[in-house]
Amino acid sequence: MRIATLNASLNAFDGIAARQARVDQLQGQMSTGLRVNSPGDDPVAASQAELARSRLARIDQDQRAASLSTSIMAMADGTLAEGTNLLQSFRETMVSAGNGAFSAGDRNILAQQLRSTRDAFLTLANSTDGAGGFVFGGQGTVSNPMAIAGGAAYVPAAGQQRIGEGARFATTIDGRSTFVSLPQGNGVFVTASAAGNTGQGYIDPGAVVSPGALTGQSYQVVLSAAVPSGLTYSVTNVTTGAPVAGLQNQPFTPGQALDIDGQRVTISGTPAAGDAFDLQPSTNQSIFETLDQAIALLENPVQTAQYPEQLQRLQASVDRALDRMVLTRTTIGEEMRGVETAVRNNELLGLNTEQRRSDLQDLDFAKAISEFQKNQGGLQAALQSYSSVAKLSLMELIR
Repeated sequence: MRIATLNASLNAFDGIAARQARVDQLQGQMSTGLRVNSPGDDPVAASQAELARSRLARIDQDQRAASLSTSIMAMADGTLAEGTNLLQSFRETMVSAGNGAFSAGDRNILAQQLRSTRDAFLTLANSTDGAGGFVFGGQGTVSNPMAIAGGAAYVPAAGQQRIGEGARFATTIDGRSTFVSLPQGNGVFVTASAAGNTGQGYIDPGAVVSPGALTGQSYQVVLSAAVPSGLTYSVTNVTTGAPVAGLQNQPFTPGQALDIDGQRVTISGTPAAGDAFDLQPSTNQSIFETLDQAIALLENPVQTAQYPEQLQRLQASVDRALDRMVLTRTTIGEEMRGVETAVRNNELLGLNTEQRRSDLQDLDFAKAISEFQKNQGGLQAALQSYSSVAKLSLMELIR
């Protein structure tokens, strides 16, 4: 009987210990709100929950990167909008400067207005992002991206800085593309009067009328005296040295349009025999070089016959800068739309990942409370059972 009583006592004690352990575990889970508090609770769930938490941390970091990118892109767009207004004002002043009745003093006053506008535009190009960086800082710089040393020069490497998962969020704009690598003239070719001209003729910036006929080569139009009077023109392909077929000794009238391998130009004024006019492929130039050249042109007290030509050519270059700013703003808009899409996708991914983590780790309180009450009741019953066995054992000892 004593052995049987001992076994019953041990079984009762084991039951109490098991019930107590489960009650303690449930109390711990309810205090933290977690079903899995340590790897020992559920090794597989604990491991997968840790992976989910790591993913949530990366999503949060990516969202903060997206927020920073959105802020800087909005700042860049606003800056370029203001810059566009400044360039348009600059161009309008240049148009005013074409008034033939203006004196050198009048043009100088306009030049000072242009200089003020140019300085304001430079300040915008060196805008900071509020965190020590530069909005148009390319791949990064610790100083103003547009430095002035004998003309504006772009300091950083071309490109953009990007952050976030997959480096998909831009935090800078490529200032070289926006302000420096800009085509001159009409964007395809540049026109100019030859330096030794003796007449009062000038050539307009020209335009492309047949893109498929363009050769990307240089040309020269030379005027000659006609017999018995007037002028003729001949066109030479300077790159190859060959005369252009069909454009030799053609009658010339000032103001007429000349079509040369897909390019159309107009020579106006009163050119003289022997005068020449050049067409060359457009090359890149900083907008600040263009602005400085316009200021210098207006500050020059001597107004040559080529003044209208020079003014129109610089106006065309300003137009190319305005075009580039529109293109850059379009690119910024695309960047911002991409960020918005990424943010929405991250939000959905975050919700799904958090739900997965919750399913793995969080406690079902209703279920836990029910189980706690059940185990607590069982514990009380086990304690009573153990007490009965202990009393029986004591009676056996008395006998």
